[in-house]
Amino acid sequence: MKPSKIVSSVGISGLGHALAQSTFIPSPSGLEHVLSQRWPGASIDYKQTSICEVTPGVKAWSGYVSLPASVQNQVEHTHASFDVNLFFWYFESRHDAANAPTAIYLGGGPGYTSLDSMSGFPCNINNDSNSTTLNTFSWNNNVNMLYIDQPVGTSFSYATIQDGFLNVANPGPPVFTPLQNNSQLKTNATFMAATLDPRPLETTQNTTAQAARTIWQFAQIWFQEFPKYNTTNKEISIWGTSYGGFWSTAFMSHFITQNKLIAANQHKNENATVLPTGILGIANGCIDTRAEAFGYPHLAYNNTYGIQVYNESVYNEVMQQVVAPKTGCYDAVDACRTLANEGDPYGYGNNETVNQACLLATEACFEKVVAPYMEVSNISSFDITYLNIASDAADYFNGFFNQRWVQEDLAVRVNFTGNDYSYQTALLAQTGNAMVQDISLLEHVLNNGVGVALVFGDRDYKCNWIGAENISLSMDYSAAASFRQAGYTDIQTNSSYKGGLVRQHGNVSFSRVFDAGHAVAAYQPQTVYEIFERSMFRKDIATGAQDVNDCFSTKGPLSSWAIKNSVPLDSPENVCYTYVAADTCTDEQLGALANGTAVIVDFVVTTPAGKRLRNSSGEQGANTTVAGCPS
Repeated sequence: MKPSKIVSSVGISGLGHALAQSTFIPSPSGLEHVLSQRWPGASIDYKQTSICEVTPGVKAWSGYVSLPASVQNQVEHTHASFDVNLFFWYFESRHDAANAPTAIYLGGGPGYTSLDSMSGFPCNINNDSNSTTLNTFSWNNNVNMLYIDQPVGTSFSYATIQDGFLNVANPGPPVFTPLQNNSQLKTNATFMAATLDPRPLETTQNTTAQAARTIWQFAQIWFQEFPKYNTTNKEISIWGTSYGGFWSTAFMSHFITQNKLIAANQHKNENATVLPTGILGIANGCIDTRAEAFGYPHLAYNNTYGIQVYNESVYNEVMQQVVAPKTGCYDAVDACRTLANEGDPYGYGNNETVNQACLLATEACFEKVVAPYMEVSNISSFDITYLNIASDAADYFNGFFNQRWVQEDLAVRVNFTGNDYSYQTALLAQTGNAMVQDISLLEHVLNNGVGVALVFGDRDYKCNWIGAENISLSMDYSAAASFRQAGYTDIQTNSSYKGGLVRQHGNVSFSRVFDAGHAVAAYQPQTVYEIFERSMFRKDIATGAQDVNDCFSTKGPLSSWAIKNSVPLDSPENVCYTYVAADTCTDEQLGALANGTAVIVDFVVTTPAGKRLRNSSGEQGANTTVAGCPS
């Protein structure tokens, strides 16, 4: 039986204590254990799940692939000092699972879960954080879906396990304090008992190349030895969102490189097997910081919604930061990449000369080009029509995956955390690795015949469509000229709605999805579902009615800029959610949480009330520099 709704109207201490009593995670039960035959020492633990996907006859399994350090180090260029236990949740297709292709889905972050509303998940988490509704537009309607929480430490994945206390209201990243000598601390709704991975920063993977090698080994074991993977269609696609644009591109490129070595009998691991590749899909994902850089000031100053986040003076200053000789974003990234290619070609992340150059590039691009948007406005970087603390996707999954009955069904060993912030430190502040990856990996994927679907909501700033369109037009591959000559045409979502515009040549497409922020699939689930389906089954993105071949091209204008959008009359009120309080609550709400006066219903602070950027009466939030909104 599910626990009853939790309501507190007399402060938060009682609620927090009730939560804390059930948050230390006991050892799971009901798991099947498979010892790897191809990679001795590795193993798979799994069980069939009964939650989320409740379509009659459709099965799902969750579990862990465990990779001891000694097994990881059998992969060339791997120097692991810690074990890895990666959590997965596999959903069979609702239709013809035995013959359906498979897609891996990767969250962003870096260190962000794959189990959220960005992912075309089989169910939507309800606002009670304790129940679900079946998702009609789930990506597993016709595709077997494999959700992986990576790198290690993300969500339910872990290296080591420790009981302790988690402070989620800390200004900045949540702070985990390991339990010492069975110490008892007073808990509340934002300071709670938890079983987590206390992995130190020194053992955090700090480059995408390291993560790619781990996922390749995971895939080698899972696709060959997971007993419930039974489809005749062995094609593997990879889809990613946000920082998952870096992950998915690098991982698909790495799979292709390994496949070639295996096929030529040149691979260092005799037990390695070719992994047939399908489609690379990127939904509002960042891919190449340099190629995307000019998109940030352009979207902030002149976008299709008529919203001017900052004025012309700031725009000109930011544009100068993009192109300034030596110190600007372009030149700093070029210097970083030159040194990385020479001094750290395998992405070990331990060359301080490379790291320092790439950290300078991170400062030049992120702090001087991306950050001014957040510094001068209170507008969300995930949706240019939202308040900065209003979520572009519901956070209810944070509470849902910490319900004890949910954790028992999934047989997990740690509490759920939506974001492992150590990876932001490791990849952005320790190595600057986000500056290293360039468009060449995407071109490598394209030149090896893998189809690519770029899907971008046009209200996002973080990984925005203007920068992504530039990437699509900059890609150098065999059919690049034909792709650039293809025109934009409508995406026919259904018989009565056109969800965006697409440029497509062959099985390569760029889609601008209307009225969608960073979590594009959460805003426009049917449109993104149709794009996903049509990409996976080699149909035209515009209608899904035509099989595409190497000669197929869309017709229409070469630019979509003339198509303007309307600003919504109302923007949503922020939902102050206790598991992510620092990111979602106003200062007043944080104060009420701290002094025990907040009223909380199902992890949501209902009193004090939240705020909104704009409503239909014309009221605007403080410090907002929005132009063109209703007055």
